Amino acid sequence: MAHELSSGCQGILDCVRTMIHCCPSPLFPFWMSLARSGFGFDVQEVFVAIQDSLRHHYVWEGWGTSLCWWANFAGGLPKQDMDSVLDLLFDHAKGLGLNIVRYNIGGGANPAVDTNMRPFADIPGFRPGGPSAPYDWAADERQRKILLGAMERGVTVTEAFSNSPPFWMTISGSVTGNIGWGKDNLDPNYYDAFVDYLTTIVKHFEEAWGIHFDTINPFNEPVEGWWNIDRRRKAQEGCNFSIPTISKVLLSLQKSLDEKKISTKISAFDSWSQNTCQVLLRMEEDCLKAINQVNVHTYVNVPTKEEGAQRQKVKQRVSLLGKKLWMSEYGPLSWVGEELDIALAVGRHITLDLNDLQPSAWCYWQALEVSGSSWGLLTAPFSYEQKPFVVSLSKQYFVMMHFTRWIRPGFQIFDNASLKDTLVIASNLSGSSLVLVGTNTSNYNKDIRVDLSDLASGLAGTSVQAALFRTSAVENHVELPILYFDSPIVFVRLALKSITSIIIS
Repeated sequence: MAHELSSGCQGILDCVRTMIHCCPSPLFPFWMSLARSGFGFDVQEVFVAIQDSLRHHYVWEGWGTSLCWWANFAGGLPKQDMDSVLDLLFDHAKGLGLNIVRYNIGGGANPAVDTNMRPFADIPGFRPGGPSAPYDWAADERQRKILLGAMERGVTVTEAFSNSPPFWMTISGSVTGNIGWGKDNLDPNYYDAFVDYLTTIVKHFEEAWGIHFDTINPFNEPVEGWWNIDRRRKAQEGCNFSIPTISKVLLSLQKSLDEKKISTKISAFDSWSQNTCQVLLRMEEDCLKAINQVNVHTYVNVPTKEEGAQRQKVKQRVSLLGKKLWMSEYGPLSWVGEELDIALAVGRHITLDLNDLQPSAWCYWQALEVSGSSWGLLTAPFSYEQKPFVVSLSKQYFVMMHFTRWIRPGFQIFDNASLKDTLVIASNLSGSSLVLVGTNTSNYNKDIRVDLSDLASGLAGTSVQAALFRTSAVENHVELPILYFDSPIVFVRLALKSITSIIIS
């Protein structure tokens, strides 16, 4: 008959194993036999030693989220409830400490056509009346409230992006796409008008509200082809762009930014990583020159086939072009199963992104989702009638915390090929502190040996201590006992189905 250790016994067992690694003694054989048996219960284990030189690194810019569509809801909550959501996501002491926000410049749904939008996805446009109408700067107040609140809590990097042009600039008259698979939906007569719409908004945000957008992206999954009108399901803004149209928009956008003397840089294309290299290869030199940052989405249709994300191909191509690289959107697409399994799979996905893709930033899609969804770091009823308003923290929230709380902007992330789906290794710039985040999605424990002596100059030749935090089936970023090592050669146990942050100083 199989038995499960109680959380208390498992904690004691883990501490015993830690003692074995940290301070061998004459009692070593006894402790080892005890630990191996699991106090009488069989526990399968593997042992892995990091063999990489761990010399190569890149600098981390931060963690973020897009604001659509949840900010259009959360910005309408009573201040106390809105502040609670903002604290949980953007305050480093009280929550995740996300420091990047991607703000959606709404196209504005067509009230006569777009009648099947998903809740709060009908983002107000700033020019709903058409080409001769004035701008409505009171529009989109709710999303703007969240943006400003996030900046008050430490957000330092902002990006503006568009899911669709205003409905009156589209061929179909709908912000949800054209009729038919893969067809362009920006009317050629409005190429320049669309760009002027974006740059006018970017400039007004800076002049009126002091919000400077570091980058602007006029596309979102432009070549994937699925933005077509479908009245059978709930919809959201989206627009297909062919390669020739993308080129025209990019050049027009650069010209408009220059003419308006706006220092915001251009990012593109927010395509799936599987399509990004193809788009880049088909861009003319003048279009590539206009792009400062390449954004990719690393979704995979089948969660078990992570190699389909083609991370290394994208990294190599973008590096060859000398552009900055972001992983700008991700969520558990098509994933089913237990909440913990989905959350740990997200942690594994982040780990693969950081080790294989090596972007300078990583952004979640919809940070707050409707109750019952497998998406969302937070979940809540999207209703203003719910009193009291209750936000639930998902397992994904705590998995994200293991990364966002400890790997901060300006850190160095080291290239780790040996355990690229398990371990992220980072350090602060001074070399006085190292962070390891280990994700174990398996049904067995993993014991890992890491020689950190070459990574942090401030730790060389010294004894070190490690603070540990763990999320598992029964823990949510729980602090574990501090470990002490005589040298920077560290042994770490990653318990089965868990994620652990190890902060070494």
